[in-house]
Amino acid sequence: MGQERAGHKVPARAGLADFSVVPAGGVRRMALWLPVLMGIGIWAYFALDREPDPRWCWLAAPPLAALLSGTARQGGMAAMAAAAALSALSGGFALAVWSTQRAAAPVLPAPVQETVEGRVRELTRARSGAPRVLLDDVTVYGLDPGATPVRVRVTLLAADRDHAPRPGTRIRVFARLSPPGEPVEPGAFDFRLRAYFDRIGAVGYARGPALTIESRAAAGPLDRAAMWLAERRVRISDALVAALPGRQGAFAAALVAGDRSHIAEADNESLRISSLAHLLSISGLHIGLLTGLVYAAVRLVLATLPRRISGVRARKAAALLALAAGAGYLALSGAEVATRRAFVMAAVAFTAVLLDRPAITLRGLAFAAAVVLAIRPVSLLDAGFQMSFAATAALVGGYEGLRRWRQARRAEGAADGRRAGRGIGRRAGLYLAGLLFTSLLAGGATAPYAAYHFNRVSPYGLAANLAAVPAMGAVIAPAAVAAGLLAPAGLAGPPLHVMGAGIEFVMQVSDTVAALPGASRPVREAPGVVLGLVTLGGLWLVLWQGRVRIAGAAAVVAALGLWDGGPPRPDVLVAPGGRLVGVMGPEGRALDHARAQSFAAESWLRRDGDGATQKDAAARTGLTRGKGWAAAVLSNGWRLEVRHDRQPPADVLAKLCRPRTVLVVRHGAPQAGPCRYFGRDDLARMGALAIWADGDGLRLEAARDPGRDRPWSPAPVEAGDATDPE
Repeated sequence: MGQERAGHKVPARAGLADFSVVPAGGVRRMALWLPVLMGIGIWAYFALDREPDPRWCWLAAPPLAALLSGTARQGGMAAMAAAAALSALSGGFALAVWSTQRAAAPVLPAPVQETVEGRVRELTRARSGAPRVLLDDVTVYGLDPGATPVRVRVTLLAADRDHAPRPGTRIRVFARLSPPGEPVEPGAFDFRLRAYFDRIGAVGYARGPALTIESRAAAGPLDRAAMWLAERRVRISDALVAALPGRQGAFAAALVAGDRSHIAEADNESLRISSLAHLLSISGLHIGLLTGLVYAAVRLVLATLPRRISGVRARKAAALLALAAGAGYLALSGAEVATRRAFVMAAVAFTAVLLDRPAITLRGLAFAAAVVLAIRPVSLLDAGFQMSFAATAALVGGYEGLRRWRQARRAEGAADGRRAGRGIGRRAGLYLAGLLFTSLLAGGATAPYAAYHFNRVSPYGLAANLAAVPAMGAVIAPAAVAAGLLAPAGLAGPPLHVMGAGIEFVMQVSDTVAALPGASRPVREAPGVVLGLVTLGGLWLVLWQGRVRIAGAAAVVAALGLWDGGPPRPDVLVAPGGRLVGVMGPEGRALDHARAQSFAAESWLRRDGDGATQKDAAARTGLTRGKGWAAAVLSNGWRLEVRHDRQPPADVLAKLCRPRTVLVVRHGAPQAGPCRYFGRDDLARMGALAIWADGDGLRLEAARDPGRDRPWSPAPVEAGDATDPE
């Protein structure tokens, strides 16, 4: 039996690989949607309010068995498509459940001040500039071993970066530890989710010095290798900082060793505003530059040998060496999530070369996405994953369309007897046009995700990337490779000097662009449906064919319209524990502190689409402030009264607790009255609060939703059971 499709006969017993290449416009590309369906299954799991019964994971078995056994083939193409789709959906869901169970580890239930002992696994820098260590093999004195977190992150306030303990060192320090941070408002970024899958059960700080103690033996060869690589990264980072002046060395350490702890906050902000911050994160650009340079260099060397090998063998030898170089860079740079994702994509491309297949295709990209999601399903929620694959999909799809257009032009030119010129000027023009085309595709694809996650757009980001990225490819990356090759002979100085000059040029571009008027424009929080519409619309544009693709553009336009017409921001925001309060006033959100809870303040203002600083917001009208208290009148006449003092007088609270009043008492004990009262236990139980003036009443939403109970965000405890967060 067979089926006729677009003039091609498809055998009834065709396998999945044959199904994916059927030359009918839509059916031919349906296999590209399998990782998309896998991602939808993962998203469905993380969108649940309660942890599902693990037995639901067995739903993946029947369609997968039907697909692999050949049972689905008997039903024809439709049955195979249905079985593949169900396998991808349920498989993604099952992988997410399994990864959550595998990552389970103890989490500190409440803040403590105790002596902490552990091995330094990673050395970074906090926002304040103080060194920050990630400890494993942890002991917390006074805590039961079964309840001790697997990993703890501690900021060492009394140390500086040059004298901080290095990876592999075992330290003991007296620290204040807390559970991983909660969202600063309902729906905001939840650090607990990331910490859960990184197995970080506590975070904190130490004001005193860290004592170095005798190290324990490594657990095994992999553990020893990890510690050796971590120590080697620090040595390389320190050597680069010592060899290159100021920010050149800091940039080089981030680029080569993945160590961003030397980057000054002013330079970080400049790179973010100019849309060049991606140059510091070792991801697709860096892995692509390195492996591309190695691939091209090996092929060039092999071509110059007296006894030349065949072109096919040279390509495969170059691909193997480029892949090995990428793997080495992955290990040396710390193997962060973005780096692992980039390496998987590079590995797929070079494996295709080894198999005599096109290196960069949408099928290769789809396979890479499936591999990354299978290894770490929670990557789907990361901005880096979304932006990386959006940019790559846009580039591959865009150049695929451009290639078809050029082939048609060549055929037309050949029929007319025309021949395009090949002069230097034309090649230079093609290079510049390609650079512009690439930047437009990648920038346009990632802009909605950057605006959604970071609440800012960079109008001059395209110009900055057009100026800086060529310097990365033509100067910085080749010089870094040359320095690495010459370092064993003690000859790394000259290429490092060239690398430093390229870095300085990039930073000058960043500073110039960041100083332009309107270089950074804040964007308000968008409804969650916007991200889904943008993603599905973009995928439809890239993966589908024919005129029906225009539906993808319509979905993206609809998403942007929903963004502009999203729901109003809360009239009142209360940070976890009541440490900061913000009220929407005539000038924007007014804050009751100019310095406290800076991360919450920055996040609130950014999600408001407000470019003000915390200091400016703390001077705005709309909120009356005093020592230990603040007050405001909402748009519907309700009053907000806030008390921060540790022992608020009972008679004062009784006077403030009136009808149509919200009373937030940070250290207050439970009490009854005609007001909406939030004391210490209420704030600890509910987390951050968002309040809207709704008609004649109020609408309230808490970050700790009692109806939501997930491993990384358990349901709130009852009032009176929570520990004072102070």
